[in-house]
Amino acid sequence: MPTRLSASLAFAAAVATSLLVTPAAVAQGATVIVSPDWLAANLDDPKLVVIHAAAQKRDYDAGHVRGARWLPWTAYTVSMPGGLSVQLPTMAQMDSALEAIGVRDDSRIVIVGGPIQTSGRLYFTLDYFGLGARTSLLDGGIGAWRDAGRATETTESAAPASGNVTLTPNPSKLADAAWVHANGSVPGVSLLDARLPQFYTGESAGSQPRAGRIPGAKSIPYSATVDASNFSLDPIALHRLFDAAGAERGNKVVTYCHIGMQATALYVAARILGYDAAVYDGSFEEWSRKPELPVVGPIKP
Repeated sequence: MPTRLSASLAFAAAVATSLLVTPAAVAQGATVIVSPDWLAANLDDPKLVVIHAAAQKRDYDAGHVRGARWLPWTAYTVSMPGGLSVQLPTMAQMDSALEAIGVRDDSRIVIVGGPIQTSGRLYFTLDYFGLGARTSLLDGGIGAWRDAGRATETTESAAPASGNVTLTPNPSKLADAAWVHANGSVPGVSLLDARLPQFYTGESAGSQPRAGRIPGAKSIPYSATVDASNFSLDPIALHRLFDAAGAERGNKVVTYCHIGMQATALYVAARILGYDAAVYDGSFEEWSRKPELPVVGPIKP
């Protein structure tokens, strides 16, 4: 049975293979994911900023990579009472949060944590604010780091000097309901539903007002993009998933889910493969609240 280390090596080999096939992925796939070995080799780089992504600080306190900075979930997501559950912060809020943990314009950022819908949410947020080219996810998260035999710390890392970072939001990485309604079924756009199958088919509405899916959406469950150990699938396997969903190479990929977290797992996978990707941040929570917007399903027996 392959170990996580062998899986990580296989992933790296598959990246190299896929880049020969998909030139657009060369710049993207090499930076989206890094291995525990890469992180260990670069941990003393003074420009490296390791951010531990988790919903609760107790996950950070239970053991984190040496020097990792804690960034509270509430620092990079906004949830308003009566409003949508998970939304992007303002630029001022994000700028302040990043500078407080020492991020600078020359920082190399690695996100450690898990699960993928949590760390992926932070990756998408940083990518939206213009930091994607120098931000990576640790493949397999903190579990992979521990399983590779790397040490962790349970005490808070020393407070860094305040940073100075320039954020440049990229609106093309964010879709709203009007854009999805107008473009979700047009050629050249692949609308991907990251929810589990019972929500896609409409068998279950979950906690949403209506059951079903957005017209034109195809299903790639977010959990299908990683293995049982939270490692990203190799690019060849990811390409199979996207091909099966009709996401042709060169298409604009727009992902959604319940509230905008699981969608970021597909966003990460799309970035690994070199797609132009965006997240419909309101996701089905917003869509299902609007009776004027059509829903497909539920499928009746």
